[in-house]
Amino acid sequence: MRSPLRPLRLLLGSLCLALLPVAATLGSLGPGAQPAYAADAGSPATVSGTGDFADLKVTVSQTRNLVDQVVRISWTGGAPTVSDTAYAANYLQIMQCWGDAATGPTTDQCQFGGSSALGAGAGNQAAGAYTNSRQLNYGANLQDSEHQPLPPATPSGISYAPFRTVNADPVSPGNWNEFFDVNSTNEVPYARTNARGTGEVYFETQTAVEAPGLGCGSAVRDAQGRTTGRGCWLVVVPRGTAEIDGSPYTGQSGGQLQSSPLSPANWKHRLLVPLGFEPLGSYCPIGAEERGTLGSEMAAEAVTRWQPALCQTGAKAIYGYAQVPDDTARVKLLSGAPGLVFLGRAAAPDPARKPVYAPVSLSGITIGFFIESQAGFRAPDEVKARNGARLGSLRLTPRLVAKLLTESYRDGNSRFADSTAKNPENLGRDPEFRHYNPDYADLDFGGKLGDALVPQPLADTTRQLWDWVAQDPAAREFLSGVPDNTGAHGDPSYAGTAVNPNYKDLALPTSTFPKSDPYCQPFDDRPNFPLCIQDKHPYATDMHAAARAASRGDTLARTSWDATATPPAYKKDPPQPAGMRAVLAVTDTATADRYGLVRAELLNAGGRFVAPEPAALLAAAKARKPGADGVSTPDPGAKDPAAYPLAVVTYAATVPADLTVAEGKDYAGLLSYAAGQGQTPGVSAGTLPNGYAPLPDELRAQTQRIAVRVQNEAGKKPAPTEPASGTSAGSATSGGTSATTAGSQGDSGSAPAGTGTSASGGSEATPAPAAAGAASPPAASAPPGTPPAAAAAGGGTGAAAEAAGVTPRWVVGAIRHVLLICLILGALAAFAGPLLPRWLPRLLALRGRRAAASPPGEGR
Repeated sequence: MRSPLRPLRLLLGSLCLALLPVAATLGSLGPGAQPAYAADAGSPATVSGTGDFADLKVTVSQTRNLVDQVVRISWTGGAPTVSDTAYAANYLQIMQCWGDAATGPTTDQCQFGGSSALGAGAGNQAAGAYTNSRQLNYGANLQDSEHQPLPPATPSGISYAPFRTVNADPVSPGNWNEFFDVNSTNEVPYARTNARGTGEVYFETQTAVEAPGLGCGSAVRDAQGRTTGRGCWLVVVPRGTAEIDGSPYTGQSGGQLQSSPLSPANWKHRLLVPLGFEPLGSYCPIGAEERGTLGSEMAAEAVTRWQPALCQTGAKAIYGYAQVPDDTARVKLLSGAPGLVFLGRAAAPDPARKPVYAPVSLSGITIGFFIESQAGFRAPDEVKARNGARLGSLRLTPRLVAKLLTESYRDGNSRFADSTAKNPENLGRDPEFRHYNPDYADLDFGGKLGDALVPQPLADTTRQLWDWVAQDPAAREFLSGVPDNTGAHGDPSYAGTAVNPNYKDLALPTSTFPKSDPYCQPFDDRPNFPLCIQDKHPYATDMHAAARAASRGDTLARTSWDATATPPAYKKDPPQPAGMRAVLAVTDTATADRYGLVRAELLNAGGRFVAPEPAALLAAAKARKPGADGVSTPDPGAKDPAAYPLAVVTYAATVPADLTVAEGKDYAGLLSYAAGQGQTPGVSAGTLPNGYAPLPDELRAQTQRIAVRVQNEAGKKPAPTEPASGTSAGSATSGGTSATTAGSQGDSGSAPAGTGTSASGGSEATPAPAAAGAASPPAASAPPGTPPAAAAAGGGTGAAAEAAGVTPRWVVGAIRHVLLICLILGALAAFAGPLLPRWLPRLLALRGRRAAASPPGEGR
């Protein structure tokens, strides 16, 4: 259900952003604690076990320049985990810890134990009672051979390994506490080793934002006075076949290891990997000028990676960044105070203003997934032996995506809803999906894969995804109400899945993901609190949140009834258990890569399934349609079999005439960097994050030319057009601008996009030279933040700036009041908007029941 307050929220947000500059978030430096090491070039690291685990070698895919992201942990030389259906012995336990000592952390510095809120084991795969806890006493029959004194017991007689935060905050004793719990911890309590002695898991490295008790990445000063991120540790505790007293696991309860990895006899076998984090908060020079930027989430990963490099060298400008919907960015662009905005489509023509657009990134929209193999009841033994293994492939057609996005699977809506009662439960049980994904034939994902996590805000990328769906004849037929086993594009062997009738003839294109089925599941014991779509299948706040949730096996659902809450409510469900995770998310390729999601192969108009690899993104960029102002448009019907169908070019845009000379210089520096060093792939500050493809040469050249224009034309208002002879001034032609500065002639920025490298390895086009009389773009190797050549003499200062119009003081005063009103009303709308879709069906249902119970004539 679409929130009735969304137009109000968008209006208020657009108004505030049009009037106000964007402020960067500033962070304070912490005390001078030393990180585990200073973050530098990202690199894998391998550590080896000792003693009984001497053959074990554990490799972490990235240990430097970390942020909140997912890294791959793999190992060889391990003993196979005992039992395919339980964790009896021979497995790894993995956690993140803080600690400034070179010898590594102690047990009280480690985040572990939160998963025990769900009991021992992972889902239906059992494990010993205390193996995922902080409890250190296990009764008289199991005593630690290290004979270290136990921590003070709680009133119930349990001794827990205490948790000590990096800031020495008070912490309640127990398995979880004020700083982490089952919903926030990143611990991996059980990591299975296969029959070959190898294994892998994907681990989230959390910063001080996600794990405040650890403080990883908090800005600290090193011995040379440089700002760096506080280092942390990855700790791997291997578990063998012996308990802490030396006895075999077979002699323990249930034939399973029982003790915590934090027990001294287990802890002494730990493997340590130091982790280097990028510093959080402000690490730019104090007092430097700040330039606000805002816009599309597609630019977020790149811009935030570039920010530290831009403010440290060259002009040393600080560039703030605020993520807002594309429509809001377009409003800001034409507001008279454009700053620099990022968007996917051009703004509507405005006769009073002439924006310029510069491509800064090439990435894509993707269906990212984290799916672990889950064998069906009748699956062969070899399939069951792969239980818990991460799956690495997924193929989706436009019609399958349409099913996921329209609540057409029963597990994407409700198994009690009449609207989808005849449809398959989920993607895994859909014969069409199994036709294209035969490796899933013996798997069963009961209750999962009924939909995908989708972002709530309006976005150009959402519109582009729906355009791809709509161009496909089979998907169009499905959305018109034709089941998938009939019609011109049906297959008799399919299940007859029909679109949820609440989405029949959905008006496309649209910039949102509607949740239109009004069904709410009633309960006899709480008739006023039905379970509705926004509880079972809520929106993610953005694509970043969707990807992070999917990487944790978190559907964001709130289906657990809490009668003790005030008022009673559905509370958030914990993440899916390890080994039983299956979540899809609509996100961007860079964020999917950051959180370790596998990216689905999508069917393009050329009839081939293509993953969003760099070559496929470049092929798609070449196939884009040239557009006005140099903004190309995607072609969902492009027949190039090598092209990824949801590639996205993101543009930086501004109106040079509405900038000051200083702003023009700084924004030109950002554009020059984005087209130069910013296109170098890497993991360190200033590089291009994985998930983006470097821009082809032609698009880089376009951005360099726009950078020259931004610097040269900043602050220069176009001269008013003289009225024709014999006509009044009021009838003069408006909106035309003449070139008033060197470099503005001969370059409208409209060079067709996509003439660079193709997926087949074709040569890149030669960049077009700068227009005659224009300042030459800086070389790609120029220092970060170095702007193009200085503006022409007389550029927008003194009397010329005054003539262009200076904001009167009384207007500034009025804006202060507008700010206050925006903040108050925006907060109310933001609070009420997400709640209204959840509560409105319940209120209407309650009103209907009361009306039905009232005698005729009452309540009129």
